[in-house]
Amino acid sequence: MARGVIEKALVAASVLRMHAAEQDLVAALRDELPLRSDSVTVLAVSVSLRAEEHVLAAARRRERAQHELDLDDIDRRQARARMEFLRDELLADPSSTRLYSLLQLSPRLGGPPPGSDPDELVRQVHQWHPRSRWVLVAQTLQTFLDRLSEDNAQDLLKILHSAMEALGNRQLAADLTAAKDHE
Repeated sequence: MARGVIEKALVAASVLRMHAAEQDLVAALRDELPLRSDSVTVLAVSVSLRAEEHVLAAARRRERAQHELDLDDIDRRQARARMEFLRDELLADPSSTRLYSLLQLSPRLGGPPPGSDPDELVRQVHQWHPRSRWVLVAQTLQTFLDRLSEDNAQDLLKILHSAMEALGNRQLAADLTAAKDHE
């Protein structure tokens, strides 16, 4: 009878919190007093628990590992929350970006690093927004190039190279040639 009470009381106990486990066990046994068995009656109990050193060391290592996992999880949730804040609040509207840059930064909310240029950030947001003209043109060109045969893609790159040179952008034409040769 006492064994069942002991096992039930200690099932969730930690060897790293021995004193608390002792108190829980004493309370559980007191609730069952007096314990009777054949010719024996138990009227009072005292408890003393001990764990071997290697068991304590293993429990400490496990607790430290769990603590590290919990900290990693907190870091991931904070990073996700910062990204959502930046995307939903800051980058959704360039005027919000400008206003936010004028306010004091809260390290809890994230945001642009100190010393960054808010006007440049707004320009970048406009330039690289998924529905901006340049992003749509680049996506369309990439899709078009992917559908061309290798020979036709090379011909198109030669045409683009010639157009860039004819419009006075020799450096861009050279960059295009270098990118083409890189593949």
